[in-house]
Amino acid sequence: MAYGQMRMLLADRIAGAVSRAARVASLAVRLATTTRMWPSDVYAAVATARFMAAHELIERTADAVQDDDEVDVVHLSQPLWFGGTTIFEER
Repeated sequence: MAYGQMRMLLADRIAGAVSRAARVASLAVRLATTTRMWPSDVYAAVATARFMAAHELIERTADAVQDDDEVDVVHLSQPLWFGGTTIFEER
């Protein structure tokens, strides 16, 4: 990959990240203004979503490995956008 291609790829990824951040901020502003939610309410909703996502991840993992005796779960963690929390890690 040429140097110019690498720079353009990096610029494209940065533009995509900025675009996604702008969409999330737009959604947060829209939620805060149309639903009359205070910032603390938005924070509580985001914190609840994080724990609900962890619960959903645990349920999906349990369903996926329930019937298969050959599968061992050694590590289970949330994606970075939910905090990157490690839920389970075999030691």
